[in-house]
Amino acid sequence: MTQQFMTDSVIRTKYGITGSATFDETFSKVSIENIWFSIVASAIWVLESLFDAFREDVDAKISTAVLASIPWYHKIALEFQYGDQLVFDEETQQYVYPEIHPNKQVVKYAACRDVGGGVYVLAAGASSSGTPVALDADVLTAFESYLNQRKPAGVIVEVGSYAPDRVRVFADVQYNPQVINAAGELVEDSSVRPVDDAIRAYLRNIEYGGVLNKTALVDAIQAVPGVVDIMLNRVVVRSDISSSWSDVVGNNYESYSGAFRAVDLNTDIDYVLSI
Repeated sequence: MTQQFMTDSVIRTKYGITGSATFDETFSKVSIENIWFSIVASAIWVLESLFDAFREDVDAKISTAVLASIPWYHKIALEFQYGDQLVFDEETQQYVYPEIHPNKQVVKYAACRDVGGGVYVLAAGASSSGTPVALDADVLTAFESYLNQRKPAGVIVEVGSYAPDRVRVFADVQYNPQVINAAGELVEDSSVRPVDDAIRAYLRNIEYGGVLNKTALVDAIQAVPGVVDIMLNRVVVRSDISSSWSDVVGNNYESYSGAFRAVDLNTDIDYVLSI
C-alpha cells in the first residue's frame, strides 16, 4: 500500500515528494499517514483471518456431510468390515467403524446401480486368484445390515451377490497353421490355447458391473497371433439364478452378477484352416 501511495502523482505533488524517496524516509513512525496505514492493514488482516477461519469451518462441514451418490455407495460398500460393529459418531452424525481393519474388508468388488427410488448394490468377494466370487449367506446378511445403517433414511437399498455369469462363445476361427494347430493350441506349446486365453482375459478385464461387448470380444480374438479371421456366430449367457441359456441379443449384455466367466470354449469354437 505504501508503495502505491508513493507512486501516485497527486500525492507526490501535494506532499512535495521528489526523487526516489521511500515512504519510511518521508513519514515518521508516529505520523498520521503511518498510523492510518497501520489501522487499514490490521483491519484487512483481521478480515482475511476471519475468511480463512470461515472457509476451514465450511470445509470441515462438507467433509463430514453425506452425499449419497452412486460413487458414495460404491465407496462405503468396499469399507464393510465383516465381524465389526458400527458405532454412531456424535461429531459427524454418522455410523463409522472405530478402527479400520483392511483384513476384514471382505467385499472386494462392488457395483451400484440407480434403480429409481432406490439403489441396487452388487457385491462380491475375491478368490485366491483375484476373480469375483459370491459372498456367503451370513456375510451377505451382515453386509445388507451394514448398508442399511450407513445409508440416508428413506432410501431403499437392495443387495445381491452371485457367481459370475457363465458365457459360451460359438465362433469359427480361421487360423494360420504355422502358429496354431487344428485343436486351437499353439504349435510351439500345445498346453497353450491362445484364443481361449484371450476370451478369458477380455471377460476378466471387464469392470465389475460392466457390459460384455461383442465387438470388443471379436477384437480381442482377432488380436491373437495366428488368428486370420473370426466369424462370431452366437454368444449365450446364463446367470447364477437362471435355469437356461439365453442368446445375447444386440451388441451388449449387462451382467446380472457383475462379472463373467467363460465356459466350454474347447467345444464351442471351431478352427478353420486358412487357405
